[in-house]
This record gives sequence, C-alpha cells and structure tokens, in this order.
Amino acid sequence: MISRGFSLVELLIAMLLALLLLGFTVQIFASLTASSRQSQQLAQLQQNGQLGLNLLHNELQNTGFWGGVSFTDITNATAEITSPAGDCREEELDTGSFPAPGQPFIALYARVAAPGRQLNCLTSLAADSEVLQLKRAIGLAVNRAELRPNRFYIAPDWQQSRLVDLDSSGLDDREFYPYQHLVFYIQQQRLDGETVPVLMRKRLVRSENGLARIATDSLLDGVERLHFEFGIDANYDGRLNYMLPTAQMSQQHWQQQLGRIVSIRFYILLRSTLPDNSYVNQQTYQMGAVQFVAPEDHYRRLLLAGSVYFNNATF
Repeated sequence: MISRGFSLVELLIAMLLALLLLGFTVQIFASLTASSRQSQQLAQLQQNGQLGLNLLHNELQNTGFWGGVSFTDITNATAEITSPAGDCREEELDTGSFPAPGQPFIALYARVAAPGRQLNCLTSLAADSEVLQLKRAIGLAVNRAELRPNRFYIAPDWQQSRLVDLDSSGLDDREFYPYQHLVFYIQQQRLDGETVPVLMRKRLVRSENGLARIATDSLLDGVERLHFEFGIDANYDGRLNYMLPTAQMSQQHWQQQLGRIVSIRFYILLRSTLPDNSYVNQQTYQMGAVQFVAPEDHYRRLLLAGSVYFNNATF
C-alpha cells in the first residue's frame, strides 16, 4: 500500500487559510483591545468628572458664610496669628490668609493662569487654565473643647470678631467656626512616564509647632482646564443681573464695589491620563465664554459644568 503526503498546492492552500485565520484573529483581538481601552478611558473620565464636580460644589457651597457676621465684620476682625511663609495673596488686592487693619481683604478671587509666579504661592501653572481662591467659614460650629490643633477658627462677635487657634488667649465658652483659605489650580506632573495635568490645592493649615503654613495637595489626575464665570447682583437686591468670565472681572468686582457676587458657574475639562494611538481628538469644547480646541492628539476628553448660588453671600 503506497502512502502519499500533501501536495505542494495543498500545503500552500493550507498555509493561506491559516494566515487568513490568523489575520482575522489578530484583527478581532486588536478591535477588542481598542474597544476595551475606549471603555476604560470613558469610565475613568466619568468617574473623575463626578469627583471633580462634587469637590468644587462642596468647597463652593459655603462661600459667603462667616459664622453669622458680615464680611465687613471679618475684614475688621483681629488675628493675632503670624501669616504663613509664602502665603497666597494678590498684591495690592488682598492681605492673604488673615485680615489686617486698614488693608484690603477679599474672600473670592480668580485669575487666568500666566507664566511666572502668581498669588505669591503658585508657579509652573498649566497655561490658559484658571486659578480660584476662596476663604470662608465652614457651617459646622464647634465648642472650645472640640477645637482641633491643626485648624484656625472664627470666633464671631457683634462687637469684634476674632480669628483664633487652639492656643489663643481668652477663649470663652462660645461657638467657633472652622476657617478655610483655599486655592485651586492645575499643574503638569509626571505619572507613569506621561505628563498629566493634575488638579491641585493650596490650603491654610496649622503645623505641629503652632505656626500657620500653606500645604499643597494633589486632588485629581487628568483635569486639563478650569473655567469660571461669576454671577453679579448689580443693584444689591439679591437677584442675578449678569455673568462675567474670570478674564472680565475687575478689581472693583472682587471688592464688591460694582455689585455683589452671588453665584459661580464652573467648567471642568478632563483628559484621559494615557493616550490612545487609535484615536485622534479634533473636537472643540465650549466652556462658557471660552473654547478649548483639541490639538489633534490621542487623548479623550470630557467636559462637565456645574453652578453654585451663594445663599449666604455677605461679601
């Protein structure tokens, strides 16, 4: 009995079919990988976007609250506390973390990021983004026994309020409101070999030796742009008359001389932390009065917006 193998034609046909099958398999695998990467990045953007919205909303909702006294009372409050080194302040517009007699003190301020040092405490900011500074009391009063060593407090008083800490003299049995001075901004950082925009925060804290200092926190990766627009009550009747973007706000607006700031609308543009070479972003993102045009790169983005009305506004 004679055994015969495959002919050359049969081998070529088999190899061709195997190559076709392999090609289909690789294509399907690549498609599944791309789909998985897209789903993962979109889920990450959605999750980070929700975190960013909640963060800004929670931080902004107490804006204008000063423990039951007016902002004018706070500007005249005593603060027997040494300002922190490298305090965040805008020269000729603000004294920084604590009010000082006869000097301007503002509770809400924003500016467009520019090269160089800004607010005396910020460097290397992400270009064309915006910086937001706010000061306010938190609406959770504590008594003297509940004062924490790492915080500063407002002791409101109809005659003269005080900014105090745990070691301040003359603390009687009253209510104290935690006081915060915060600055939000965006800075580029290195993460897993990639340059990633990160939402950062500067905040006033009290150190272990009792001194005021400015701490720095990384809050959220992938935040590429912040944009703010402010609602102005021009005739002080409690109603919104018009909105202005950060770039159009003047010194008189921040000092409440052209009306009261009663609301803020904020935009957060998020970017995936890793590129996807199978994707090219050519979209335009409208952030209120400003636009961001994607530079045809390989990053997915998500734009979200929120707003807060300052129910306690007493600027």
